[in-house]
Amino acid sequence: MLKSLLVVLVLAVPLAAGAITEPKTKTEYPDQVTVTTGTGDVTLVATGVGLREKTFAKVDVYSIVSYVAEGTDLGNEKGHGLVTADVPKRIRMDLRRGFSRDKLIAAFEDVIEKNYDDMSAFADDMAAFFAYFERDAEEKDELIFDYLPGHGLTSTLNGEVKGTIANTAFVEALWTVWFGKKPANGGLKKDLLKAL
Repeated sequence: MLKSLLVVLVLAVPLAAGAITEPKTKTEYPDQVTVTTGTGDVTLVATGVGLREKTFAKVDVYSIVSYVAEGTDLGNEKGHGLVTADVPKRIRMDLRRGFSRDKLIAAFEDVIEKNYDDMSAFADDMAAFFAYFERDAEEKDELIFDYLPGHGLTSTLNGEVKGTIANTAFVEALWTVWFGKKPANGGLKKDLLKAL
């Protein structure tokens, strides 16, 4: 049953023909996806789409789309709302270039550390998350992070489930990479909130 739930999460299909497009790469993502939870199907709507670039060279690193459960009230500070919302949500990253495993892990870790003075509430979970990345990142890799309340954060790489982390403190920490007070890139944060 759990395995079939995870498959549905990973293979969620668009509910409608609508799309949201990252302008530079022309990467299209569905503007809605559906996930199956223990209480039934939930529609997730795109909050925005963006492109992470290496600052000086303007080399494309990854395109990204964010989703949250339809009808979620994120409050006045939408980024903070996405970080703390205990609702179904998703981040999908499509890598545009390859880079080392160490560089990938450092990119996540550095931003999370900037947003937290004390990471003891999720340090073990962060280590487990980093262990999912067993090789260097490659162009066209697809990373999906799905959070479902009561189930946890499921991480997939190219359709393969790498694991699930139940600790919501780590889920919030991961979302700070894009939506925290000190995100990886302020412009990218704005882009990922434009559809709200």
